[in-house]
Amino acid sequence: MILPSRAAPAVLLPALVSALALLSGCAVTRSTYQAPSLPTAAAFSVTQPGTAAPQGAAWWNQFADPQLDALMTQVLAANADLAAAGLRLRQARDTAALARWGVFPTTSASASSDASKALSGSAKWTKSSATTIGASWEVDLWGKLDAQADASRWEAEATAQDLAETRLSLIATTASAWWQLGLANEQISIGEQSLDYLNTLLKLVQRQYDAGAVSRLELRDAQKSVASQEAALTQLRQTRVEVLKAIAALLGQQDYTGPEITTLEARTLPAIDPGLPSTLLARRPDLAAAELRLRETLATSDATAASYLPSFSLTAALGTASSTLLGFLSNPAASLGGALSLSELNPDKIRLGTRVARADFDIAREDLRQTFYDALRDTEIALSARNQYVAQGAALDRNYDAALDSVQLYERQYRAGYIPLRDLLSAQEDLRTARSSVMQNRYDQLNAQIAVYQALGGDAKAPAATTNP
Repeated sequence: MILPSRAAPAVLLPALVSALALLSGCAVTRSTYQAPSLPTAAAFSVTQPGTAAPQGAAWWNQFADPQLDALMTQVLAANADLAAAGLRLRQARDTAALARWGVFPTTSASASSDASKALSGSAKWTKSSATTIGASWEVDLWGKLDAQADASRWEAEATAQDLAETRLSLIATTASAWWQLGLANEQISIGEQSLDYLNTLLKLVQRQYDAGAVSRLELRDAQKSVASQEAALTQLRQTRVEVLKAIAALLGQQDYTGPEITTLEARTLPAIDPGLPSTLLARRPDLAAAELRLRETLATSDATAASYLPSFSLTAALGTASSTLLGFLSNPAASLGGALSLSELNPDKIRLGTRVARADFDIAREDLRQTFYDALRDTEIALSARNQYVAQGAALDRNYDAALDSVQLYERQYRAGYIPLRDLLSAQEDLRTARSSVMQNRYDQLNAQIAVYQALGGDAKAPAATTNP
């Protein structure tokens, strides 16, 4: 065996550094980001009818409801979830700024002074003082620190999109809760009107029963209908309470005491531009955040791969020491040093660690592709649901008109003695159900419209030019 001479380490070290750099491969240079390929059709497959929407206003103003607009303003100003998202954004930006300082030298300073004396004998006081100013700097040979700073920057930008997504979701939730309150109030009104009609009918049947004109069965049918409607009203009133509490929570309050929407009026939905390009999904904040985090993953994988390469640090210090109390400026001394370190010497572990880091990016890229197509699917479904609810509404309006006419005909026949009470009660219940279905459909149409806005990132108007996400 030939033993290396004392000079051998100086020769072997550069060779070892070069070998490790070769083993780490692409870790020496930063990776170039390429957006994943997301082929889509030129436009969504579902065309959308509607009226022209106003220009230049917030998209929820398109519903022309001043009370909703006022509530939206209050929620956006007071909601705790939105405030927390804003604080997370500020924290992420501060973290990114802090990470950027990693490429600069770190400085520190210390000063101390003390005095001591033995408690026995005639010993004198022993005094000393010292001060040190130091600096250290890790030279970013392979771009590790720069990649870490980039990863923090991408996370900060993704957090900004998280804030936008929170705001978008909050607007949709507020609008839906407002319309649900209108639906609950309308359903209560329908139930109360139906109960009034049934009570009037019950009084008529009671008089007929007392006079011996009808059987006890008809009296019981009338009583049963009244009791059933009273029970249904309790559930409707509870639904209203729940919606009011939900709105109060959105506002950060215990109770909501503001104005209420009492009915969902028939309306034509705001227009959805025909032939919307599917690339419009690029402005969705959740998809934008997902792509920014993909870039973060790439930067993180670069930093991980570079961490296996040698690191070189410089340190410098200037200090003083004195036997005089508070004598900080005596006997100055300076030092300068450098250190080369290797976090790992096993080539196989370096290769595996680098592959794991790169695999994280590959996985995130495929997850983004799937997330995009899931969003595309949900958007197509939302567009289709909007159309189907509009078509359903026309059919339900015709059904209500027929049910209203039927009740009037049945009531005349019952009063003439041609049909039993049960037929009239059944027709009246059909009318109540038909009217409730009309109101439910109006709520569904509004919810479908807001779902389209949410799916498209907050609006349904195509920009002059779009690009692939």
